[in-house]
Amino acid sequence: MNTLAAHPPEVTLDLLREEHASVLFQLVDQSRAHLRRWLPWVDANRSVADTETFLREVIAQHRAGKGPQYAVYWRSELCGVCGFHTFDLTTRCGSVGYWLGARYCGLGLMTAAIRQLVEVGFGEYRLERIEIACATQNLKSRAIPERLGFYYEGVVQNREYVDGRYVDHAIYSLLAQETPMTE
Repeated sequence: MNTLAAHPPEVTLDLLREEHASVLFQLVDQSRAHLRRWLPWVDANRSVADTETFLREVIAQHRAGKGPQYAVYWRSELCGVCGFHTFDLTTRCGSVGYWLGARYCGLGLMTAAIRQLVEVGFGEYRLERIEIACATQNLKSRAIPERLGFYYEGVVQNREYVDGRYVDHAIYSLLAQETPMTE
């Protein structure tokens, strides 16, 4: 058993900025085989310039009121990304996505990060509903909403084409009145 997972991890979120490009690209590059299995964008991110383009897009998304994306730090190391993929202040609903570098998995870091992200969504942005969609076979990713008390809604078949195959997505949701989240 990993003893770090039993203790509250030192996890912080920092709004993504262009200054994150080099370190973020290195993290993707070092974790490419690990990430490719579940994330369709990995092979399109081949350089720091590609990462800079992504960062400009998420910065513009945030400025347009369509949800923040964050660098996830553990202690002082950038270890992953989490944020809102869809974000609608009219309906007050958001959809969350996340990933960690390979060497940071299994420490409870993303659970802590998503807990903070959900608090931002419900607190700062006054969302009513937050959704997480995970590949049904990605059990580590699915464990995060399950740990945090999200409601399992069901499966969307052939939802995403990733690494040469279609994957089904398990859909989870949490409503504002259902917080606080459980461990």
